[in-house]
Amino acid sequence: MRLIAKNLTFFLLVVMLAIVISACNPSEYEETTSQIISADSLSELMSGGGSLVVVDMQSPEDYAAGHVEGAVNITKDDIVINVPVENMLTSKSKFERLMGEKGIDNDATIIIYDNDRMSAARLWWTFLMYGNENARVVDGGLEAIKSAGIDLTKQVPSVRPAVYTAKDKNKAWLADMSEVMAQLDEPNPNVVLLDVRTDQEYIESGKIPSSIMYDYINIFYTDNTFKNVQSTRINFIDNGMRPEKEIIMYCRTSMRAAPVFLSLYQAGYRNIKIYDGAYLEWSSNPNNPIEMPAGASALPSKKDAS
Repeated sequence: MRLIAKNLTFFLLVVMLAIVISACNPSEYEETTSQIISADSLSELMSGGGSLVVVDMQSPEDYAAGHVEGAVNITKDDIVINVPVENMLTSKSKFERLMGEKGIDNDATIIIYDNDRMSAARLWWTFLMYGNENARVVDGGLEAIKSAGIDLTKQVPSVRPAVYTAKDKNKAWLADMSEVMAQLDEPNPNVVLLDVRTDQEYIESGKIPSSIMYDYINIFYTDNTFKNVQSTRINFIDNGMRPEKEIIMYCRTSMRAAPVFLSLYQAGYRNIKIYDGAYLEWSSNPNNPIEMPAGASALPSKKDAS
């Protein structure tokens, strides 16, 4: 009995020590001004004066059918180039010209919404890439705006052209194919390759070897609003992605990766990058390795805008 008691005491001490060590080494998150705003707050922001620009990311046809009063229309195609593959980050000069044409200057606060869960986050990331931290995304997009009782209009606002100056591209938020390949050649346990496509896409066309599959839809609640910070942190830590690690994310092109990046940024992650060429660029190179599920062979994948 005495031996059992001693062993039990030792076991309890080990458990307590593990708890203490864990508590002394918590993950550290950056303090973050909210990058995602509720639709309910949009009316208040719009009536508050100041240099505020609302950006509607719908297609021109959908924009013409109804948009927030005063919103200017910028589409996904306006902010990407298709060289060397689809949906790459647009150039600094084109971004400056586009912003000027839409009446956006460097002092503006930019509020962005979409109807596809991707485009607003992509524009937000583009602003961040070129050094502007004054953009925010409306949580839940156009449907949330409608649910908040905000009236839509078909009237197109008159826009006074502005001068916009972008900073140089911030490569801290961007990964290229050579960086991904380096992780395969010399794996770093503190780097995670994150594939945010669906499992079906993986089955059909494979993935970059060693990537973790995590469908981007998992960052949203069923009403298409972003999961809160606590849920986001728990979900990513449960999948082995602590904020101390570098996370390089990708999808088919680079669209679905943008809301995942935004979700992580909102949750205080900063060691995060988008592989902008994404799986389309990777799989287009016959020399690049592709990992298929056991027993599967690559099939043509259904194309989408992401």
